[in-house]
Formats: sequence, C-alpha cells, structure tokens
Amino acid sequence: MKLTLLLPGLCWLDAHDGAEVGKGLSVPALQQLLGKGVLQRREQSHAECLGRLWGAAPAGLARIAAAEAGLDAESGDWLFADPVHLRVDRDRALLADVGVMQVSQDEAVKLTDALSRHFGEDGLSFHPAAPGRWLLRSDKPLCARFTPLWDVVGEDINRHLPQGDDGLAWSRMLNELQMLLYTQPINDEREMRGELAVNSVWLWGEGEPGAWRAPAARLLADDEALRLLAERTGMRVDAAPFAFGGLEPGDDCLLALDALQAAAQYRDAWGWRETLERLEGDWFAPMLSALRQRKLEQLTLIATGPAGFELTLKPSDLWKFWKRALPLAALY
Repeated sequence: MKLTLLLPGLCWLDAHDGAEVGKGLSVPALQQLLGKGVLQRREQSHAECLGRLWGAAPAGLARIAAAEAGLDAESGDWLFADPVHLRVDRDRALLADVGVMQVSQDEAVKLTDALSRHFGEDGLSFHPAAPGRWLLRSDKPLCARFTPLWDVVGEDINRHLPQGDDGLAWSRMLNELQMLLYTQPINDEREMRGELAVNSVWLWGEGEPGAWRAPAARLLADDEALRLLAERTGMRVDAAPFAFGGLEPGDDCLLALDALQAAAQYRDAWGWRETLERLEGDWFAPMLSALRQRKLEQLTLIATGPAGFELTLKPSDLWKFWKRALPLAALY
C-alpha cells in the first residue's frame, strides 16, 4: 500500500521562529523519516497543495455543497459563508473559525435568517447547511475571487480580502454584515455565557468544479470540504483513524490529519509541541516500523506553509546508512 499523509501544521507557520518552537522536541522517528527520504522543498498554501493533488484548483465546492444540502445549486452563484470570529489585534483583524466555537443549529438558523432579510434586496440569501457550514446564494455573478478558509484561519484578514472586479463591493458587504451581526441578541447571549460572538462570515468556495482526478483510491479525513473533493472524484471516503494502528491495509490511500493545524494557525506553541510528540507515538514511529517491515510500499509526507515540503520514502531508503536523521530545525 502507498500512503500519502497530508499534515497541515507540521511546519510552524512563522518560519523565522520555527526552529526555536521545535527546540528540544523528542521525535526521533519523524527525524529518521525526514533524513532518510527524498525531501523536496515546496512552499505552498493548503489550497495550492490540494489543487496539485487533485490536478485542478479546489473551486466550486460551495455549489457542490449546495446540491448535497438539497438546494437549487444550478440557480445563481454560490459561496460558503462560514461563521467566524474576528479578533482585533492592534491594526489587524485575526480570524478564528468555527473550530474554536460552538454554534448550535438554532443559532445558525436565526443568524442566517437575519442576514437573508437584510441582504435579500441585493439578491443574496443565506442557508445554514450545518451549524458551522453556511452557504450564500447570489442572484448576480460574483465577479470576485475569494481566499479559501483553510489559508486564512489565524491570519490577518486584510491580506485576504476579496479580489477582482467586484472585490471592493464584497468587502463593503462584509463590513455591513459585521455591523448587522454585532446587533444580534444571539451574540449578546453568547458573550454572556463566555462564548465567542459570531461577528462575521468567511466567503469562499466560488466557481465551478474543476476537471479533478483522484489522487488515490481512498481518502481518510475529517474535513468536510476535502470530502466533497474526494466524493466528486469517486474516492472511497472515511474518517481519519486516531492512530496508525487503525489504518486498514488495502488500496493506496490519502490521509489528511488535521491534529496540528489549529495549534499552528493560532500560534499555540505548547499545544503544537504536545501534539507533535503524541503524533510521534501514534503515527511516525509505527509508520517507520511499517516501512522497515515492507508493510508500506511507499510513504509520502506533505507539509504546507512557508517551510512546506514533500517527503517520499520507500523501504530501501532506510538502508542508506550515510543519510542521517534530520533535526526539525533544518526545515527552517
């Protein structure tokens, strides 16, 4: 079996202090994998990585999600309008996604109803497909490009505002939307309970589905948008196992583990270190053992971000005694 492991967050996002954050970590199996394999540096965003794996950019996901939700996906243009929390930090607005919030379906329905009433005259309607996955239908062509949520969480949104002919109009719409959400009683109630307010949405997923090709026979992942890509290309889809021991042998597999992603995005150094050490025992050490026993025909490890890379490793590579373990600091 060939295993491709997509591990967003493996490389600390701020490359200038990545070596310091990883200092003293005990991850000998990961270091053996890094040192023995063929390592190709590849600076890339998460969306760019998915486009390379599937052969075309991950566009049109909102339209696919609308169809799955039983909406009239062929009418109008569609966007994800995922609920988020914006935190102002000096002169920046940092984005936190629903992964750090708990939004109920009742809250989602009431908030999207309020948005639809307000923007209905502009030909916009909001639909809560799930508590954390809202959809926006526009009667008019979008005429703008939007940055996928994967690449904005924890970042300054001012660097990722809508672009294109109507990009400025969509930015103004988002400002108006934020002011409307600020007045909603639901957000007052959330803050009284000590929860983050849903004070914005993030628009993305525009366009039409591409001419994708399946990168493997199976996808194991918990990311719903990623699962849309897989199902569209005929891949068998299941949830990611908690450890390598739960990986059933069989056809070639693409496994997306998001365990490190949130800690890296939110610059949680201690959480990132603790998770990486847990992954050492749950994944890296067992994968190294499986390669030695030739239970894995090939392992490809993909990390995204400024210090991203693609590592390819076969069982025969482990016998290259002249290649030594690579410390994490060497990645930066």
